[in-house]
Amino acid sequence: MPVRFRSAARWAVLLIALVAVRADAQTTSTRAGLAELITEALDASAFNDAYWGAYVVNLSNGEVLYDRNAERRFIPASNMKLLSTAAALDALGPDFQYATRLYADGPIQNGTLLGALVVRGAGDPSFGGRFRDGDALGVFRQWADSLRALGIRRVEGPVVGDDDVFDNVPLGQGWQWDDLKWYYGAEISGLQFNEGTVHVEVRGTSPGQPARIVAEPDYGYVRFVNRSTTTAGGSIREGYDRALGDNVFTVTASVPAGRTETEDLSIVNPTDYFSSTLIGVLRDHGIEVAGEAVDVDEWGRRPRYEMLTRVATHISPSLAEIVQQTNEDSNNLYAEHLLRTMGAYVYRGTDLPTGSAFAGFEATKPFLQRLGVDPESFRVADGSGLSALNRLTPFGLVSILRGMHEHPDRATREAFEASLPVGGYTGTLRNRYRSGDARGNVRAKTGYISGARTLSGYVTSERGDVLAFSLLCNNYTTSTSRVNQAQDQIVELLADYEGR
Repeated sequence: MPVRFRSAARWAVLLIALVAVRADAQTTSTRAGLAELITEALDASAFNDAYWGAYVVNLSNGEVLYDRNAERRFIPASNMKLLSTAAALDALGPDFQYATRLYADGPIQNGTLLGALVVRGAGDPSFGGRFRDGDALGVFRQWADSLRALGIRRVEGPVVGDDDVFDNVPLGQGWQWDDLKWYYGAEISGLQFNEGTVHVEVRGTSPGQPARIVAEPDYGYVRFVNRSTTTAGGSIREGYDRALGDNVFTVTASVPAGRTETEDLSIVNPTDYFSSTLIGVLRDHGIEVAGEAVDVDEWGRRPRYEMLTRVATHISPSLAEIVQQTNEDSNNLYAEHLLRTMGAYVYRGTDLPTGSAFAGFEATKPFLQRLGVDPESFRVADGSGLSALNRLTPFGLVSILRGMHEHPDRATREAFEASLPVGGYTGTLRNRYRSGDARGNVRAKTGYISGARTLSGYVTSERGDVLAFSLLCNNYTTSTSRVNQAQDQIVELLADYEGR
């Protein structure tokens, strides 16, 4: 082809591209054009069997930009965490902290505590290593120092764990049994250690030989049946099993020589785990403990704390920090504790168990009503969204987002918004929005359980308006990545919206 014809062809292609871009920009400059493109994304053939809910509001002027099934109920998956974190911040404030206290119950004679140690839990989900550079046992070592400072070298009685700030229901309603061995299905307790998990490393040794299993912490609370194998090469294949109600794991992982498979596995009975680990640390530090770990409900009497000697107190990170961990990395355990914290610290009724998930939801109702949301339009089975029994509406989620964006307390508002992952940069959105105008712009909470993929949050439009959106997809059979693509496409449209 002559040069002049090649140049003409290139100009023609460029002109077509410019016209297409111009057309797209034109359609996203009006609400009608924006709505048409969102509908086109949701009506793609991949979603013929899916159920979509979508609601978008311009928070700068209150204009509803899009509404599809906004007041219908959907499985929210981890978008449930928006309710748990927002309601907790609103009721307790971003500076709220949990206090876990250690008491001595009895006199001290000749270096011996003639009685029990009692740990009074406050519902703190963070007691462990996450906020201590991974040092899960650090607080226990400090407590050992405090006991030694009192002259205690031996504890005659048991270590009693008081978890009664929450009810005794360790799981969310409707949780799947096959989720329970993993960290994201960890049990809930008013006395929590290490997020109810044990860190496990399966280290490849020599080909044909079993791998080496290393657990942290390791005080014998969890046992392992080693059926792992070491291979000469290839990829790691995980394999863990635990019977319900048991702390014995069968490990069938396959690991190449010289490599390591790591996993955080959930344990049964967090209260006992806390007390048992404390006993192990005390013994490591020269304090003999004659008794065993005992739940306060099995101790035979209720502690009268005003009569006991307070030995030490551990103060948690602020609620703002805990909420950030909850939303940024979608921490299920933290969200469950926040809902039950509402049930323990805010609920004032008598019809529901104090510290229960149901009391927690009851405590959120004034917050929802203040936002113009009918609490009866929601169904709350847990605080994290792991349960498929939860139901929220796109309207309700956007109302929560709007209420927190307009919250009268600046610190509360900032703590909530800062907790949401940033597209392309942090948390569960780190690997999405790698380019485009939503990168570094959108702050949103993801959600996923089987058949439900959700995304709700904020994005700033081309004109500088803050838009709140909720995009909930249920009952899809296409790939989850295809749902992500549609959600991300819509968020990019919102980021490019000119609003004329």
